Amino acid sequence: MKILKINVTILLVTASLCTSVAAERIIDEEDALRFRLKNELRRADKPSAGNARHIYAWVQGGMVDVNSRYYEDIIGSEGGAYYVYKLGARNDMSTRWYLDGHDSFGLALGALKIKPTDKIKIKIGRFGTDYGYGSLPYNVPLIAGSSNRTLPVISEGALGYWAVNPNLDIWTMWRSRVFTAFDSETGIRNEGVYNVNTGYYDKRRARTFLAASWHDDMSRYSVGTSVQKDVSTQFQGQLEKRVSLGEGYGLKSELLGFYVKLDGASRSATSYNETPMISGRLSWIHPKGSIFASAGYLKHAISGTAVDTDIGYPFALSIDRNKEGMQAWQLGVNYSVTPQLSFTLAPFYTHGYESYQRNIKIIGLGVLGGVGYTVDSGALKGMNLFIAADRARENREGSALGDRLNYWDIKMNIQYDFILK
Repeated sequence: MKILKINVTILLVTASLCTSVAAERIIDEEDALRFRLKNELRRADKPSAGNARHIYAWVQGGMVDVNSRYYEDIIGSEGGAYYVYKLGARNDMSTRWYLDGHDSFGLALGALKIKPTDKIKIKIGRFGTDYGYGSLPYNVPLIAGSSNRTLPVISEGALGYWAVNPNLDIWTMWRSRVFTAFDSETGIRNEGVYNVNTGYYDKRRARTFLAASWHDDMSRYSVGTSVQKDVSTQFQGQLEKRVSLGEGYGLKSELLGFYVKLDGASRSATSYNETPMISGRLSWIHPKGSIFASAGYLKHAISGTAVDTDIGYPFALSIDRNKEGMQAWQLGVNYSVTPQLSFTLAPFYTHGYESYQRNIKIIGLGVLGGVGYTVDSGALKGMNLFIAADRARENREGSALGDRLNYWDIKMNIQYDFILK
């Protein structure tokens, strides 16, 4: 049975979430040097962000990744140097985590790789854990991140992988420090308890992960858990299933379940400390693209400094999808005019509450659109360009932010990879 594949240039909704688009992955067993250039522009009006509602950032990212093969088939190394250079920003506007405040910033990473057997691999040090960037082969529950900013998610600690058989993988990780899409002002930061007075994670608490994934040519079923004293215990399950409907046609179903319970010093005395979240997406795939429908539900809003609950399939650049009792619904179409040029149109709807008291209702409506282009010849072959924009409105009767909030958001990304093997 033929495996169904979707041209990544038509998945602009997904591309808007990820740090990289249609990028070539470095193979772990090879010597490789990759140079990645990424130019990003973000301009938006997000009234729910209060004083930081006006957003403008224009940056140029430069990322160098180096990987070695396993010498004597036992030991190797990997490393990288990343820098985000400010091209444009305004002091009276937020840069929304694209910069260190309004300044350029950089990071470095490096790790030792050990392969005790052909089926077991271990990394120790500072390494990437962003599946959108290509750091991991697929979305490993909880271990994998997917940054929607210039730089990828980075972990510091130890990562283990065991290929039990050709269909079953076991993953584990111990992490003491981390860099996510929201850490541009701190760089690599401690894992632990967030201090609202200092703005730092002052109380260090390492986080431990365990995940398993079973797959065949048409399916993947994955589960994962993490434990972090004084922060949270989390569980996540993912299901992906494809069904062939003939040459170039098929159905793809995806389901995500998540549960978190805050622990110790991270628990709140005034709001909820645990929540489930569920989200799903169904796509009909055809030779020119896909038509999809997605939905998500979050029972309780949890502090974003302790856990990220904005992980469902419905996506918008502008309005919130992780508020109290929030439902999110989206219909969309991806259409590829040529193998290089594609378009996305995806209206969305949200329904929830502004706070845990549930006294102010949120009803949101908007539309996301995008266009992507891949250069397939000449000196710039492999360059990916996309621009996405959305327009949305929320009704929040009685809110201090206003009864009616109007949003607009534009994001541009130009990425080029050059790799030596």
